[in-house]
Amino acid sequence: MHGWRARLGLLIPSGIVAIEPDIAKMIPHGVSIHCHRFKFAGGKSDEDVMRNLKLAEAQIEDAAEMLMDAKPAVMAMTGTGVSFIGGYGYDKMLIDKIKPRCGAIPVTTTTTAVTNALKALGVKKISVSMPYIEPVSRTVAKFMEDSGFKIMDYKWLGKVGFDIGRVTKEEIYSLVKSVDTPETEAHFVSCVNLHAAEIIKELETDLGKPVVTSNQATAWECLRLSGIKDSIIGWGTLLENY
Repeated sequence: MHGWRARLGLLIPSGIVAIEPDIAKMIPHGVSIHCHRFKFAGGKSDEDVMRNLKLAEAQIEDAAEMLMDAKPAVMAMTGTGVSFIGGYGYDKMLIDKIKPRCGAIPVTTTTTAVTNALKALGVKKISVSMPYIEPVSRTVAKFMEDSGFKIMDYKWLGKVGFDIGRVTKEEIYSLVKSVDTPETEAHFVSCVNLHAAEIIKELETDLGKPVVTSNQATAWECLRLSGIKDSIIGWGTLLENY
């Protein structure tokens, strides 16, 4: 049977194309991912994006209940934006909302995973790279500050919806390097639809600092909550050493 060590349950926004292939490459032998989608595909304006992010909240309980039929070892509501958009504590509220449908298994979100990852790395001063529009990006920065991190620099690309998945590795690499400062202890690259995980190794080599991406942190959190402690090579300091 697939997932004889652990099955990871992922609730995924409907317009996301990067997270499944990313996490499938990161998980060790004997672990499998099982996914269910809820409606969210961005929007045509700033107002659309902000409204649709919040509307996603109404769908996650039923989605989690259906995914429980696959008997996962952990449940993660993925999507960085949908788990930070309500500000500090919003991710915890979503966890509390899903938990009654999930029995005794651990429940997390991508934003929760990111903050836990940065805390595990022992860093406080971070720089943040994002593909989002300005209102969403400023919400990220405020969330991270309220979570106890000092933002050394942050920038965004102004992308929405499916266009985020089209951002090239070169663009991501340049964006992350542009927010590096001498004081930056680690980098956070936000968004589960951004193909950033594939260049973590190059970024860490060139910057000399840990890099945390949304998909990498989600994989790390799900594995560790499932009791899988493997050191996974090639996907950054986080999965290799923590």
